[in-house]
Order: sequence, then structure tokens, then C-alpha cells
Amino acid sequence: MTSENSKTSAVAAGTGPTSAGHMFSLIRSRPGWTRQQLLAATGVSRTTLFERLDQLFKAGLVYEAGTTSSEGGRPAQLLRFDDRDRVLLIFDLGHVHGRIAVADLSGNTLRMVSLRFDISNPPSRLLPRLLDQGDALLAADPSAHLVGVGMGIPAPVDSETGQMSECTTMPGWQDYGLKERIQQRWGVPVLLENDARAFSLGEAAATGEAGILLGVKYSSGIGAGVVVGGEVIGGANGAAGDIGHIRLTDDGPPCTCGRRGCLAAWASGRAIVEQLRGHGMHDLEDVVQRAREGDPVVVGALRKGARRLGRVLASMVAIVNPETLVLGGSLGRLDVVAAEIERQVRGDTVERAMLKLRVVPARIGDEGGTVGLSRKLVRNVYSATAIDTLLADSAKTEPADATEATEDSVPVSQPSRAPRKSTRRR
Repeated sequence: MTSENSKTSAVAAGTGPTSAGHMFSLIRSRPGWTRQQLLAATGVSRTTLFERLDQLFKAGLVYEAGTTSSEGGRPAQLLRFDDRDRVLLIFDLGHVHGRIAVADLSGNTLRMVSLRFDISNPPSRLLPRLLDQGDALLAADPSAHLVGVGMGIPAPVDSETGQMSECTTMPGWQDYGLKERIQQRWGVPVLLENDARAFSLGEAAATGEAGILLGVKYSSGIGAGVVVGGEVIGGANGAAGDIGHIRLTDDGPPCTCGRRGCLAAWASGRAIVEQLRGHGMHDLEDVVQRAREGDPVVVGALRKGARRLGRVLASMVAIVNPETLVLGGSLGRLDVVAAEIERQVRGDTVERAMLKLRVVPARIGDEGGTVGLSRKLVRNVYSATAIDTLLADSAKTEPADATEATEDSVPVSQPSRAPRKSTRRR
């Protein structure tokens, strides 16, 4: 087989259960595989196996991570997903503050900075500041290799297109080309997701829950996410979990959406600050501090808001019948708020919908959004389809004199970063 025919064969088999992408997914599924184990698991021929591995080695996706123990004969090399030095850049943005982090591929924060802002500011003013902060975090470790950027925003994000939808919380951002501008800055895949859905996914992922989880981010705004079997529900056009704009009354305080009586207008952190303005509250931090000190006026306002939120969540519990209701955000984690929400939910929902229900505060604190965005981003970047597409694109630009792979001539070159010294046995 000529090198050109070999390349064509590899690309032609770029989809399906024997593709390089599917073999890569298999390699990622556990810490180490020998070539013989891969042959047994996939059922492909040795020639096909070496062709697929050749592609994966050239793309820097796998490496030889040592040998198996052996009581005799030649020890077998262990192949592993190469996640060494790979990092993600994660922006977890809320209404008035955000968290920018460099994380590893499991979502563990390596470096992080918190900053205050108003998300309603024009994107031309705010986005450069955010991206510059990201650059500064990445610059702290020149050896790190960025593989993707995730951004959680307090706005609907269409699950099909990956683009944000119109939102009064972030005026002017929808047509700003947010995703494209981030890609222009770093040239890697970009994931946009609603912040509350990212939080919910992170809570489910970090605790290993495989059932149904309902997460609520209760802070300046109010949002929710439903996670089923490790997948967050985005909805038909990205509006799933946008509970802040459910109308509770026909009249009531005006909402940012242009209507009156929405849950957010009654009970969001922003609304509670306005309600307590005459009591000396200037921002949500004041409210949280005074609540912890037991200020009766502040505690009373929070309980009233929590009851309203609890009524909405009771309907969601009846609809999706979750095993876990997780309360996050600066207000959701307050004991007085969590207790009032649970009391209202249990009082309004039929008993059979709550037989397995646990109401708990966020288990991983402020890390939920970072973990959720990281897990979803890694799933997208390293899916079998994404890897097959990457390898097919690489094959189109590969020199025509590339040599055919054999077991003893698998290259270990890694694009887009300084190659590691090969430890392959010759």
C-alpha cells in the first residue's frame, strides 16, 4: 500500500466504530491499554490498528506511558491519553462578578482570579478586559497547552448552535460575535453555556450523580439546570432553566424583561437589594453579611423571596422528580434561604414526588461552574467525531511522503507545542 493510499484509507475510515476517534475514546476510558488489548477490544486488523495509532500519535493525543509488569518476555508498552500540560480556560460569569480560571481537563482549578463588573455593560468595553485577564492567567505557565475555552453567561445559550440568544441581562451581546471573538484570540474550540446549567452540570459531575439533579443558582439573578444521566437539558432553543421570568402575579414590580410580576422581579438578589435600599443595603454582599449577622429585616426579606422561589421549584420537582435539589449562589447557600426553600417545596409538592428528594447546598462551592464547563468542553473537544474531523483535516495537509506505520515506528510528535522526548523503545 502506498503512503497516499494509506492516508486515503485512514481518512475514509474516519467515521464509525473502528475509526481513530472511536479508538481514542476507548483509550481515554481507562488509564492504560496495550496494543494487544486494543486489538482484542476493537476486533480490527493489526494493520488498521497501527494506522489508527499512527494518526493519534502524530496528533499528540496518545503517548507511551511505561510498560506492563512481566514475568518473562518483552514487557508490553502501555498507551495512554496524553493530557500532560493540557489546560482549559474557563470564564464563569454572573451578573456582577465573575471567576476566570485555568483548569486541568478534569476541571480542577490551577489558577484563578475573581473580579467585579456589570454584565449589562457594552461587550466592546467588558469583553477585552475579561480576555486580557485570561491571557494573564495563561502566561503564568508558558509550558501549558490550551485546548479549549469555556464561558458560562447569565443568558440563554442555544444547545444546537452554541450561540447566545437575545437576553435583556446582556444587551448588545447577542450580535457581538462573542464565540467568534474568543476563537480569534486563542484559536481553540469555544463552548458557551448558561451559567446556571453549567453550575448544575458541575455539581452532578463532581459528585458522580447519575440520576436526575435539579440545580438552582440563586444570586443577583435566578436560574436553574436539570441534569439527567450526566447530560444537562438545554431545551429546544437554549431557554431551559430560565425560571427567573416565570410570572407569579399579573401586576407586581417591573422586570428587566419588560413585564411585571416575574419571579426575578420579586425575589432575585437584585430585587432584594432594591427592597432593602432604605435599610442601608447597597449590594448583595451587604445583604449576605447582614443575613449572617441575623438582621431581622434582611432575614425577613430573604425568607419572603425564598418562599416565592420555593413555589416555582415545587412545580419543577413535580415535573422532573429529581433525586437531588442543589442550591447554589450567594443567596442559595445561606442556611435561612435554603431552609425556607425546602420548607416551601415540601409543603407544595405531592409526597410521592419527594420520596427520594434531598435538598442540599452546593457541595463544591464556587467551583460548580468551572467543573461543569470543563466537563462539557472536554466532552466536545475529545469526542470521537471531533477527533475524526481533526485527523481528517490534518491528513489533507500532511506531506505526501509520510511513511506507513508499523508497531516499531510509531511517531510521538505533538503539534502546537514543543514535542516531548520520546520514550518509545526502538
